[in-house]
Amino acid sequence: MSTAALSLGSNLPPRDHWLDVGLDALDRAGVRITAAGPRWHTRAIGGPAQPDYLDLVVRAEADLDPEGWLEAAQRAEAAAGRRRLVRRGPRTLDVDVLAVGDLRRDTERLTLPHPAVLDRPYLVRGLALVVPSWRHPDAGRTYAELAHELGPDRPGSPG
Repeated sequence: MSTAALSLGSNLPPRDHWLDVGLDALDRAGVRITAAGPRWHTRAIGGPAQPDYLDLVVRAEADLDPEGWLEAAQRAEAAAGRRRLVRRGPRTLDVDVLAVGDLRRDTERLTLPHPAVLDRPYLVRGLALVVPSWRHPDAGRTYAELAHELGPDRPGSPG
């Protein structure tokens, strides 16, 4: 059994529905969500002009290795009808594997921890809620410490 932190995001209506579809697909794949942060409204970063996202960070458990986590994430995206037509374009569902315990991985398919974590405050804050004692190996501090350094969040503020 391994524990992972995942992010789910959608910027195509109905965004809440697509997050729920992703959570249901993970559940059907044998992934148990053990903690979830709030749903955050965030601006799209990079890519073409597109709607804002609704994002969610969760802690999950399953009998999966890191690549298995990636495959489960991709199956959840497929369940939401995600099609990769435009790089960084709008999507029904994006599921990222943020971390699998304290593992470090850098392969063609998977980098752990996810390289965008420290660049996106909503990810740091979400991780601080669901895996507060996990350390980001490059920052050398826990996600709780990193979130504290960001200062207070403003409700509804973009990540």
